[in-house]
Amino acid sequence: MGSATAASVLVCALLFGLTIAPATAIAPPEVLTGPAPTDATGPEFPMRQDKGCLATGVLPDSDLSRVPPPELTLDLPAARALTRGAGVTVAVLDTGISAQPRLPTLSAGGDFVLPDGDGLFDCDAHGTLIAGIIAAAADPGDPFLGVAPDAQLLSIRLRSGAFTVERPGSTDRAEQIALDLRTLARAITRAANSGAHVILVPLPVCVPAQLGVDQAMLSAAIGYATFERGALIIAGAGTAEGECAQNPAPDPVSTTDPRNWRDVATISAPGWFTSAVLTVAATTAAGTPLSDTLTGPWISLAAPGAGIESLGPGGGGLINGVGAPGSLGAVGGPSFAAAYVAGVAALLRSRYPAESPAQITQRLIATAHAPAPGTDNTVGAGVIDPLAALSARTPPADAGSALQPAQFALPAPARARDTRPVTATALVVGLSLLAAVCTATAGSLRRRR
Repeated sequence: MGSATAASVLVCALLFGLTIAPATAIAPPEVLTGPAPTDATGPEFPMRQDKGCLATGVLPDSDLSRVPPPELTLDLPAARALTRGAGVTVAVLDTGISAQPRLPTLSAGGDFVLPDGDGLFDCDAHGTLIAGIIAAAADPGDPFLGVAPDAQLLSIRLRSGAFTVERPGSTDRAEQIALDLRTLARAITRAANSGAHVILVPLPVCVPAQLGVDQAMLSAAIGYATFERGALIIAGAGTAEGECAQNPAPDPVSTTDPRNWRDVATISAPGWFTSAVLTVAATTAAGTPLSDTLTGPWISLAAPGAGIESLGPGGGGLINGVGAPGSLGAVGGPSFAAAYVAGVAALLRSRYPAESPAQITQRLIATAHAPAPGTDNTVGAGVIDPLAALSARTPPADAGSALQPAQFALPAPARARDTRPVTATALVVGLSLLAAVCTATAGSLRRRR
């Protein structure tokens, strides 16, 4: 498909979405297949550090000398007996990862916070904690070990709570969210072009469903990374707090919309691109869902996200607390659950290097411990079972339906409608002209095929 035709298809999809999509409901987005966004690093607008780095440490009454609860829940020693993740690169798009001896496979992937950064500085501790869960090396001083200790880590600093965009006069929420989505799109493209087999986005961008923020660039990046570069994208579900309003539960008797796309209040990006992203919710080590996880019809799986301990940016042993100096809080949430799934995905990609992202995804979904309804908006298909996923000799038969690209795309929810009056005649004429253009484009595509 030529670039002009591809552009026509996208314009038609977007224009129809902006014109006639309902203003009170959303639908699952389709992923755009086409040219990838730029992967140039550095912030789009200058950033300034206006906060200090967070402190880390061990919470009172903690015993970090015993095996972490998630390790026991997932039976990771048995999984690592089959493979340790060699030959697989996991890109972590987070707050950066600070180098330390227990992360020997770490490499720099780029920085979207500072123009001269390399991604190997973590002011927030979050990215380093995530990295430790995925690929920390063993140490005789404690029993902690990464899920896939032989996997390669690629650090791409996507964000930092210590920095603020220097953009005077702009306080518009939609503009800031659009900037975050564009930055995420560039970072995903960067990870894909760097050879990542697994791309982890621990912290999603929360988008109010009716805000009307364009996600075409993010859609293109996801499509490029998944369907052209063969990367498996995994995202944390997010936490329902602040601007991330919790979504309503599905109607248990609904047959037309069983996962309740209609009433979605907050979109979790990139997770809501369900045809190409594996989205992870958090549970306790016993499998009880964490109540503050942002739920939604895009939730694919769950993993332990409580009782978390890992490496900190200081390089001085394990930590389980992060916060302002003198005010540490427990580490946990969907982002850490997603780190466990990313580690298991690295084990799977190492053991089955010829399998596609769709086949790896279906292994995880088919072997998960399903909730009573089978699939729900809280834990998706259920808590992962690494050993079961690794032990199946062949991928499930319906693996081809797990992740699918789209020929035509509507990657963003509808923008807010223009409230200015429009005559019926003008509207009919405009839509007729638009339909003619899009029909001609579709006819051209059929002839080329």
